[in-house]
Amino acid sequence: MDELHADLARIEAELKSAELEYTRLGARINGLKAERDAIAEQAAPPTALAKRIAGKTKAEAIHMALRMSTEPMTLGQIAEVVTAAGNKLKPDGASVYIDGLLKQGRVVRVARGLYRDA
Repeated sequence: MDELHADLARIEAELKSAELEYTRLGARINGLKAERDAIAEQAAPPTALAKRIAGKTKAEAIHMALRMSTEPMTLGQIAEVVTAAGNKLKPDGASVYIDGLLKQGRVVRVARGLYRDA
């Protein structure tokens, strides 16, 4: 009977070790997938919109993004499109440019947080 208890203890210890390794591998796999996805996103060819707004000022890029969009856009969506074209922009930064475009009448607010070309 003592031999069976020793075998059981050994197997439980090996199982704990294997489960820990499994958890570590899962975390490693998830990290590698995230890294792969980030690199793939950066390596993806630019969209037609990104090509058209590349090299424009942020205000011009925002206006063109809204003009080419079929739907109103949020500040986050605007920032994402402008950043994808190579001109880094955060949503709070986009709001500054949107305010100016609103005052110029080039953009309209269709609902709270949603904008489109005028």
